Amino acid sequence: MLLRTVACRSWARSCLYRAHTTVASRSEPPASSEEVASAVNDLSKPAHVQAPKRKPFMKSMFLGTVDTELLTFPESLNRDEQARLNRHREELERALQAPAGPDSIRLAGLQGPLAYGGKQFTETEFAYVQELVAGERTVAMGALEHNAIVKLLAQHGTPEAQEQYLAKLCAGETVAAAGLYELSSSRDTMFSTVASLDFTGGRWTLSGSKVFLRTGPADPDLLLVVASTKRMEKLNKEDGTIAAFLVDARAPGVKIAEAPLGTGGLARVTVHLNRVEVPESALVGTENEGGTVLSKFLSAVRVQSSVVRVALLKKVLNGLTEFAIHSKAATGDMMDLELVREQLARMASVIYAAESLIYTTASLMDDYEGQDVEMEAAITKVFTTGSLLSLATLPLQLLGPQALSGERPFQALFDDALKLFIGDESIDSVNLFIALTGLQYAGMHTHETIKKDRNPAMNPSHVLSRLFDKTSIEHPKKFADLQQYFHPSLEPAAHWIEQSVVRLRLATECVLSRHGVEVIERHLELGRLATIATQLYAMVACASRASRSYCIGLRHAAQDVHLANMFCREGSERVRLLALELEKGPYITSDDDYNVIARNLFREKRYYFEHPLTRNF
Repeated sequence: MLLRTVACRSWARSCLYRAHTTVASRSEPPASSEEVASAVNDLSKPAHVQAPKRKPFMKSMFLGTVDTELLTFPESLNRDEQARLNRHREELERALQAPAGPDSIRLAGLQGPLAYGGKQFTETEFAYVQELVAGERTVAMGALEHNAIVKLLAQHGTPEAQEQYLAKLCAGETVAAAGLYELSSSRDTMFSTVASLDFTGGRWTLSGSKVFLRTGPADPDLLLVVASTKRMEKLNKEDGTIAAFLVDARAPGVKIAEAPLGTGGLARVTVHLNRVEVPESALVGTENEGGTVLSKFLSAVRVQSSVVRVALLKKVLNGLTEFAIHSKAATGDMMDLELVREQLARMASVIYAAESLIYTTASLMDDYEGQDVEMEAAITKVFTTGSLLSLATLPLQLLGPQALSGERPFQALFDDALKLFIGDESIDSVNLFIALTGLQYAGMHTHETIKKDRNPAMNPSHVLSRLFDKTSIEHPKKFADLQQYFHPSLEPAAHWIEQSVVRLRLATECVLSRHGVEVIERHLELGRLATIATQLYAMVACASRASRSYCIGLRHAAQDVHLANMFCREGSERVRLLALELEKGPYITSDDDYNVIARNLFREKRYYFEHPLTRNF
């Protein structure tokens, strides 16, 4: 009743204002009833209900535990929220069909607060709407970054900054971009860009260089800059190392120069900060909350950018499917070739799993207050990006030179895939983050066991208990009967998921016991561990989505089940092989051999092997 009263009063004030301005200026047409209804609808939108925070989903799997409540594929939106979102999506579809195109669409305030003219979309709602503009890569990438900054400002910005920027950001009058990445690194601080506080004047001074994404001909008006605040050796245990600031791109000392990277509407641009002064109100969060702000921003951008990559993969798959239907091979129709069917089916399964990851992760962000989703978001980014380049080259494998002909769209799609693959982050660095984050979480809970494993002489009873342990990587023992949380037709998928959880736990214990804190230097083993975690999360998301589809009777639900069982079977085998390599160690695998060959390359500074026709006599 209170919400209805507030909405009615707001509507009445809005109508009075429109009546007044119409009398004053006859040149402005009166607002249509649809616009008034839309405004009332936005103002009356209730806040999305969040449940209490749960333990991290994927981090817990490094300990061999599964939060079974999260195995059910999420239905983040209730019926009213779904209906409201469908209306917004229909409005967006009509705008896309207008002659002006996607540039005329107001995407800037989709995640902004209602009080400042935004739509207050959750991550799930934004991903659903983002699918419509994902084909316009430049528009989509700019919108997702802008909205992530708007959301951060609404949650962590100072009241002064919110009043100064939020209304303009939601209206699209001010465009925001993120300056997070740098072309050089520093050994003394987390970032080369450094912020120092003048305690007498209460102002921060920023110096350094950043790279941001420019999505149009004009430079952004506002930059989110993350900078180091303390040198590493001066840190206390409670200190934060970085802070986030809002920097006016036209402020004195800010110089924007285009970098040589980037084409086709997206450009990597370097901005130089030469003793740029910003007020203390420009802080996003407190001085010690820079890490939290950065984590939230990266999680949101990683998930939403995955929507753009999946949309591109769908274009490639749809183009290949149409080509196969209408093309002939020497032995008959191309669509009847077993090789073509296998490749297209694999591609469909990857896209299905990627979609499942996006909406599972978005739901975790929306439905649980302060939920730790940094690993899940990183896995979503790695899975979609890692699949992007290999699947975008599939037309070259199947069609050969025909894929590059002007009549086919595959060359343009491959160019787009390459640009999206490059992105702002190295996939290897994100993989290392996944593995180290999981190991850190596991180490905090199992440090006593790891100590005993690393000192067997002082713990003989522990060693004997290990010897008689009935579970192993080759023959994992079931522990939770996960099949009861899926539809019975997905029992095979549940079986392979449960085995993979055990293998992830055993591989984690093996790596920690072998290397201890020095595991940070074992990049190849960390990469294998990250791949196991990525594959496992994709298997869970895929199976839970298929189970929901079959239970509620969605169209093609039987195919969902078939695909999920296939994906989990192949994923489980990949997990088994990777876990066995981790168990064998660097000397039985080729890890140590790689180090020997690489050292000689660095010593000789070139490819040093003799020509195959060289004689020694």
